[in-house]
Amino acid sequence: MHKERGEYIITEGTDATGKTTVANLLAQKAYAEGREVIRVDEPDSAYRYHPDALEPLPLAPIAAEIRSVIKNGSLGRTALTNVHLFTAARVENWQSIIQPALARGAWVIGARNWLSTLVYQGYAEGYDREKIIDITRESLGEAYMHPDHLYILDLDDEKERARRIAERGELENPDTFESRGVEFQQKLLDGYRDIAQQRAISIVEASADRDTVAQTIWDDLTRRRHEKE
Repeated sequence: MHKERGEYIITEGTDATGKTTVANLLAQKAYAEGREVIRVDEPDSAYRYHPDALEPLPLAPIAAEIRSVIKNGSLGRTALTNVHLFTAARVENWQSIIQPALARGAWVIGARNWLSTLVYQGYAEGYDREKIIDITRESLGEAYMHPDHLYILDLDDEKERARRIAERGELENPDTFESRGVEFQQKLLDGYRDIAQQRAISIVEASADRDTVAQTIWDDLTRRRHEKE
């Protein structure tokens, strides 16, 4: 008997929109329905979800090493280098973790995917967006590029963004992108909104509490799945 393919669900958006927390809440809801759930945080972490603990899954060691370079704000590099670094990490994890999980029927719920690169390196850092699309398609393929469900979390409040980052204790050591100024952050916000409009992706207001945001997404996801049945 052929096992039904799992669902691939992604939360996207600028820093501090709550992507990771919301993805965890969605994982909780999916698990409660009896699903096997794999939580992925791009570009370098994956866990088998259980409400009592997250079981780390064995990733390609190279992915973690690549991420350490990406997150090191003291290492200058071009936007193109960032594109290739992120893409390389994604290839390893797509092939070793995400594809096999989906094939056996698990739900893979992730925070961020390639659209982050399109926004950060394309819209904000100025690299050719069509080339980013081509590199991603050639390296990862259409199945990766088009999750079953994709939601962009939108937070148009720089003070709230800074407050949330400070709350998690990261302002003293900001990473490569969080440390950029207001102009850079605005480019990210505009980029995500443009992509959402072009690609008919759902935008979810992220200023509400995380439980409310997660429930809004879950209700929409449930509706869409029922419509496909």
